[in-house]
Amino acid sequence: MNNPSEPRGLKLLITGANGYLGREVVRQCLIAGHHLILLVRDPSQCPIEWDIDQRIEIVEADLANVVTVPQSDVVVHLAASMSGVAAVQQRDTVEATRSLLIASLRTDQPPAFVQASSMSVYGATELDAGDAVTEETPLEEHSHLRDAYCRAKLGQELLFSTAAADAGLPLQMLRIGAIWGPGRLWNAHLGIGAGPVLFQIGKAGQLPLSHVRHAAQALRLAAEAAAQGRSGVVNVLDSDLPDRSRFLQAFRLTGWPRFVMPLPFGWMAALARLTGSRLKHGLLKVPTLRARMLPLTYSNATLRDGLGWLPEAGFEDLMSEALPEEGHDQ
Repeated sequence: MNNPSEPRGLKLLITGANGYLGREVVRQCLIAGHHLILLVRDPSQCPIEWDIDQRIEIVEADLANVVTVPQSDVVVHLAASMSGVAAVQQRDTVEATRSLLIASLRTDQPPAFVQASSMSVYGATELDAGDAVTEETPLEEHSHLRDAYCRAKLGQELLFSTAAADAGLPLQMLRIGAIWGPGRLWNAHLGIGAGPVLFQIGKAGQLPLSHVRHAAQALRLAAEAAAQGRSGVVNVLDSDLPDRSRFLQAFRLTGWPRFVMPLPFGWMAALARLTGSRLKHGLLKVPTLRARMLPLTYSNATLRDGLGWLPEAGFEDLMSEALPEEGHDQ
């Protein structure tokens, strides 16, 4: 719901606009009346309607090598690699973020910032089953045992926090849950897929989900807040979070998995401890296993109270909408 006091007609520079989340952010920001500068690596992949929309300026840029960027009110940084390869993460996430920040700070009037971070930056080593994850939860202290994506997002956060603090600029740091919606239902918090089988690790604990339209709404609200000089750290999560059993019951309507093999979390945790987290698979490393599979709850109170975010619908309604378009590839 729009608030009359919200700034209208901002000039937003958006990276990662061609991605799954980015296209929804573009749509919602246009509806809200903002003008957009889209930094994209390959303009030929942009929707054709962007070329004829006078509110959109498309700029071709490789963020890892960008030197200058157009003037804007707020930079909304969505671009990040999803690759598990450390070198790719370093270039396309960390180095790209550094280049973008340097270029943004060189403009005549440096902008406010919105960073699309991830719930993966939190550590769970010191948490107990049933604990709630909030913005006060400590960040991962054993990142060397986590995946390259987690390490890169931690690196992004450090770069943004340092740059914004040094320059005295507003920063909205949004830690977004596992983004889902039509065409993207699977997430890494369910277990291990092998052919028609899912090895389900535990049944309890909420899944830290963020529907694509919910996440886009949060990013648009964050950009408007940053333009007003407001900074903050916000966990972006749906209000209606299913536990693993509830999610899997709905997900199986896709036709996968055909078989479910339950693996108690305690067994996996014991195996990871016995092997000293030396085995190759990420879920056999204690920090990764606990971050993804420890039964936890999640709060979005800051999102609702601080940004005025409202959920569009509950889990079952959103899942029902997504299911006809969902295919699963294991």
